[in-house]
Amino acid sequence: MWIEAEPVYGALVSLAIGLIIGLERGWQVRQLGDNQRIAGMRTYGLIGLLGGVCALLLPTLGAWLALFGLLTVVTGCGLSVWLAQRWQGEFGLTSSVAMVLTYLLGLMSVLQSPSEAVACAVLAALLMGLKGKIQQGMLFLSELEFHATLRFLLISLVLLPVLPDTEMGPLNAFNPFKIWLMVVVIAGISFCGHFAVRLLGTRSGLVLTSMLAGLASSTALTLQFARLNKEQGGLERLLATGILLAGATMWLRLLALVLIIHGELALRLAVPLLLLAAIVYGFAFWFWRQREEMLDGPVQPETRNPLDLATAIKFGLLLALIGFMATLLQSKVGNSGVYLLSLVSGITDVDAITLSLSQLAQKELALEVAARGILLAGLVNSLVKGVLALVIGGRSLGRRVLLPYLVSILLILPLVLMT
Repeated sequence: MWIEAEPVYGALVSLAIGLIIGLERGWQVRQLGDNQRIAGMRTYGLIGLLGGVCALLLPTLGAWLALFGLLTVVTGCGLSVWLAQRWQGEFGLTSSVAMVLTYLLGLMSVLQSPSEAVACAVLAALLMGLKGKIQQGMLFLSELEFHATLRFLLISLVLLPVLPDTEMGPLNAFNPFKIWLMVVVIAGISFCGHFAVRLLGTRSGLVLTSMLAGLASSTALTLQFARLNKEQGGLERLLATGILLAGATMWLRLLALVLIIHGELALRLAVPLLLLAAIVYGFAFWFWRQREEMLDGPVQPETRNPLDLATAIKFGLLLALIGFMATLLQSKVGNSGVYLLSLVSGITDVDAITLSLSQLAQKELALEVAARGILLAGLVNSLVKGVLALVIGGRSLGRRVLLPYLVSILLILPLVLMT
């Protein structure tokens, strides 16, 4: 059947589509004189309505009518380009493409889905309206940042979706999708952190990056900031603040994950997790308040490489290796070694063990065992991040990160044993 929408409704939608796109195009040329405007809101409205009428007449006159309408619009586009170049001395194809799109969306509103056609029209108008912002963005990007952006799109939108999300290899311990996902997360933190610093400055940019990284991978951010401190130095307090902010946010992330799966277990973990977050946030705020010493360092770190892909791949391979060791240990010890498994899992990742124990707590695993296992994994993960900051970032950064983690562990350990 040619027509799925009601005839009158489809025609009205096709007209509305033209008016939506015409509104944006008319606003762009609002300051030009009447004899300088090639096409305005009325013209685009008529083009959209033309598409709707052609679609309505298809059952009677045949498909050639739609092609004739398209040729008419294309001819009009060519004329508008010629007139724009003659009157305004400009050569642009945006308006011409918008005319063709308006006609096609008019057809679509009658022949297929009116709601989807309207959505496409709104998106097109929004994209065209962002012309100034897009041009500013192009001027903002350096050549190195432009190529880094393309590489990040390659690893995240091209390579990641095609990798198999299944366990394979010895003991089925390797999942290519999850391993590469961690590579994307680590590279993404480096990528976003670079632009956050450029846009907001050192302090605000690194703090924003840290808070967001705490929702994804505080371990990856620790590695990135430790490497940055080793390369440049002079930002120990600020980088320690960022690492601690991410580490504190990790505890809140774990609480949210448990709450989604098992409300009673989340209630049992609420006090220790919130207390851990408060302690680490307190140290981070203390370092942040010491701004006098921060001012002695450089105003903005020189992040030479916006996308540190090599470090991300190395760290992803390291996580895969340690994950294999954890799987091997689980196969040897069995399901009864929950605590031992939590300690080993916490070396690389806390989300996986948290989700697993929360699900097991809904079945045969006791709540206190699941709660202790999750806390142990998180505490080990905090120690690992402190050691990474010390070994990679140097003594000055390491002690500022490791000390708050040790204090939080010592204060919370009695509560863990009583949980």
